Amino acid sequence: MNNIDLSIPRRSYFSDECQLTICPECGSGLIEESCAILIAAISDSDEGEFMTNLSGSHFCNKCPVVVFDRIKVDQGARLGIRGDKNLRYSVSGILDLDSIPENKRHLVIGSEGNPIPLVHFLPDKKNKTAVATVKYGRNTPCTCGSGKKYKKCCGK
Repeated sequence: MNNIDLSIPRRSYFSDECQLTICPECGSGLIEESCAILIAAISDSDEGEFMTNLSGSHFCNKCPVVVFDRIKVDQGARLGIRGDKNLRYSVSGILDLDSIPENKRHLVIGSEGNPIPLVHFLPDKKNKTAVATVKYGRNTPCTCGSGKKYKKCCGK
């Protein structure tokens, strides 16, 4: 039984980006907990999407963060796909298997009537939209429409 609520969307990190013991966002300690994940993978000879149970997931109790052990995810991806030449993969999300209703647990996950209980990741904090800043030249007319130069009007 998991001690972590897997239904909470989280931001994901890998161990080659940060430590497995300290949260990269709040600095709190991480708790290691196994979880099932969905991996989309492609190699030179195969491609597919599959579920795997992953040890080496480290969760923060104070903020919505999970840090995956890159080596263990690599191993899981290699086990799930034939041929590992030019293997590329992404973790699509965490599976919240506890959310499957009792009366549907006998059905194959992902079949009709029993959708994959995927909890998607939150957007990465590093991927922020860049905001362009406007620079006004020495003699640029003011944007307020006064007819004066910007530096003598609103640019003060």
